[in-house]
Amino acid sequence: MISFAILVSFLTLADFSNFTYCRENSRGLYELQCVQLDANAKGEVKFKRREAETVNVPIQLSQPARDRFLAVLAATNYLDQGETYESNRKVADLGRKRLTLEMPSGKREASFNFSDRREVMELAAFFENLINQETLGFDVDNAIQFDRLSIPKRLDQIENELRANRIADPERLIPLLDKIEADQRVVNYARTRAGKIKKDIQTRKKQSE
Repeated sequence: MISFAILVSFLTLADFSNFTYCRENSRGLYELQCVQLDANAKGEVKFKRREAETVNVPIQLSQPARDRFLAVLAATNYLDQGETYESNRKVADLGRKRLTLEMPSGKREASFNFSDRREVMELAAFFENLINQETLGFDVDNAIQFDRLSIPKRLDQIENELRANRIADPERLIPLLDKIEADQRVVNYARTRAGKIKKDIQTRKKQSE
């Protein structure tokens, strides 16, 4: 759990110009996945599939997700002692994470495959979930344009990821779900289901307020 002192810290000390999280993959679908955010949680997601062009997606986190981002970053004391993040244990190649924080006092950096520090892994998990939802959203948007028959399967993925808490900012999915719901070219079943998922997200938000 994040302490009250840290919560106060991120509310008053979030004095940085840029934070970047990148994961490099030696195998799998993606070669590179990155998120860059400023202190207002505005920035860009960048990812590159193997043998494909790099995709850049502008991003603005919702207020709850921005608060969570600042909290998990503050919990690491703003990447203090980044050289200690790597675990001494031998673990599988999970993809090297590279973190960079630019502040008035200078730049802090960290690089690790796996860490024993809970606060570091919570920060990484937040960004892994954010990357997960943005790549999924990109695929759904492509399906709306080029493969509408696959939309029910994509909605299955969204529901499964929401259920597993692998979505960092569910509110960012609402415009995409609205787009599906309003598209007369999409089968009625998928449009109705998109509306249900949207309502579920909105209900969760109200319950957390």
